[in-house]
Amino acid sequence: MKHSLKRAGAVAVAVAAVGASTFAAAGTASASGDYGALALNTSTGAASYAVNYSSYSAASSAARASCGYGCRTVAQFANGCGAIAESSSYWGYGTGSDLGTAQNYAIASAGGGSVYYWACTG
Repeated sequence: MKHSLKRAGAVAVAVAAVGASTFAAAGTASASGDYGALALNTSTGAASYAVNYSSYSAASSAARASCGYGCRTVAQFANGCGAIAESSSYWGYGTGSDLGTAQNYAIASAGGGSVYYWACTG
């Protein structure tokens, strides 16, 4: 699944307190607790993730809370991955059963560009 949003002006690369090296690796599906979400502030570039929650709602709330003011949920996924991509004009979001699929959808929905942020349940 993919979605895009037009970028407004220059974006500061301000990833939330969790660093890129702490992203969860993709894992196997389980009966519960494998919901995730990505949140983004398109004005500042602040981004955050929440994985391995018991529901979409819980994951989205946690991602937004961690991301901070002005952030909104841009991707939700279960037993899989989500990604945010950026191009010179657009933000793109994608989800999939594996990281490669989520990243490809995000890049396509941004009209090119590169992966900005990602996370997987596991």
